[in-house]
Amino acid sequence: MNENYKPFKQEPKIIYERDSFKIVVGQACTNEDEKFCIGLRANAFPNKAYVIFMPQLSLNFLKSLLGEEGSDNEELIKAIKEMIES
Repeated sequence: MNENYKPFKQEPKIIYERDSFKIVVGQACTNEDEKFCIGLRANAFPNKAYVIFMPQLSLNFLKSLLGEEGSDNEELIKAIKEMIES
């Protein structure tokens, strides 16, 4: 993977970080229609590489992270609000 490749337009916001992985939200470069998407990054992944979640899973997935250890609840609530309003 090219180290200069960026899957997100801007640096994504971390909504969950624990042990060897983190979950982020941001606007993906690959799909201009999506306001934002969710990405998963593990330590074994190349630098700046993320698995992107399907949009249909996003809202329920974000809700399930609320209150979990390692969650940034403030950023989660912002992301959920943004999804509901769009």
